[in-house]
Amino acid sequence: MKFALIDGLKVEARPKLRAICPYCSADMVAKCGKVVIWHWSHRNKLDCDPWWENETEWHRKWKDQFPKDWQEVIHIDPITGEKHIADVKTPHGLVIEFQNSPMSLIEMDSREKFYGNMIWIVNGWHDAGDFHIGLEGEIQSDPIAYRIKWWSKSRLLHNWTNANSKVFLDLGDDVIWQLIFFDGTQNVGAVGPLFRASVIEDCLQGTTPFRLIFRSSSSSEDSQDVAPGKHVP
Repeated sequence: MKFALIDGLKVEARPKLRAICPYCSADMVAKCGKVVIWHWSHRNKLDCDPWWENETEWHRKWKDQFPKDWQEVIHIDPITGEKHIADVKTPHGLVIEFQNSPMSLIEMDSREKFYGNMIWIVNGWHDAGDFHIGLEGEIQSDPIAYRIKWWSKSRLLHNWTNANSKVFLDLGDDVIWQLIFFDGTQNVGAVGPLFRASVIEDCLQGTTPFRLIFRSSSSSEDSQDVAPGKHVP
């Protein structure tokens, strides 16, 4: 976890600090090594939030785009009392989950039903080279959409096409890609580009739907930024 509680305040891990878990109230110790990102860990291995995944630098960079009070917010179902830690929950009621590792379809469905108003931002950087965007050029210009071909044995797109909430693929560029659809039998689908900065700004301001890129309103420089292949590291 990025945050634990000291005297009721959210505090980031620093050497020799002790705190309590905001979710289960167990004792936490600060892990501040040279390899793994600094984080809080339970003193004893306990069952905390089962939806929590080990955090990476990628998670942190996304979380840090939002105010501290919006990060790692405990969301409680007012009827059942079930609770989970949302990566980011905005005052506008939007939950943003940053997902780096695979998850079961059962857990995906459970999270979406629990949070309701949510989006997924998925780390696809390691699989970026397995995309071929723009096989036949744009299939739509307003907003822009590209046909994609998936070459990898990874089931990244196969799994996320089953999501009911919007899925945005982060391939490590200034443009992220909304997954529009994917046909796992043919390994083809479609994605739409959005500027990373615009997505962050829309989340901060509570603007929905997100601002897709329209060819008719894009400058020539913007058009180059979303050209096929520009996103592949």
